Amino acid sequence: MKTLIWDFNGTILDDVKLCISIENDMLKRRGMKKYPVDIKEYQDHFSFPVINYYYYIGYTFEDETYEDVSLEFNQAYDARFSETKLMDDFLETIQRAKKLSYRNVILSASRHDKLIHQCKLLGIEQYFDEILGIDNMLAGSKVEMAKQWMNKSNVTPQECKYIGDSVHDMEVAQALGIDDFTLLSKGHQSYEVLRKATDRVVHQLSEVNL
Repeated sequence: MKTLIWDFNGTILDDVKLCISIENDMLKRRGMKKYPVDIKEYQDHFSFPVINYYYYIGYTFEDETYEDVSLEFNQAYDARFSETKLMDDFLETIQRAKKLSYRNVILSASRHDKLIHQCKLLGIEQYFDEILGIDNMLAGSKVEMAKQWMNKSNVTPQECKYIGDSVHDMEVAQALGIDDFTLLSKGHQSYEVLRKATDRVVHQLSEVNL
């Protein structure tokens, strides 16, 4: 069965402005030199693993741990989740995919229960046949989790398309053996960063070839 695998943050969910706002609040409270970070700097330097981006914006983790900083960010993100919105053209694109008989799956490094809750808040859970958060199974990464799900569901890489917004998403697709992937430049990495890695970059979800 044709399967469309979606990344969540920055692909389905337009949360970039919220992330930058929270990061700037945290930088300001700490009196750090990088404050404020604008959207261009963020999209040009955000990367995985995320700790490397935190080092770039000035964290040393000498007086506080990366886990503490992440917890502070996540608590602020959850409290302000209502400031996010669906990515432009998401609903039209997934409805188009449904009409073309695609099975739609979310693959995210977010915690599974949080992911389900966010999809319900956004009113989109009914569009997906499977919502895979990082603790769905005993998996340590998106790749591991997706491989387990594909094996369990008898899904082959050849019948999958993958949509994400980062070079990491391209790497995940490739690790899964999925050749048909598209990266969206409105998410957490800029067009220029994505374009250095691949020519399969679109500006809008409506440009995704299904």
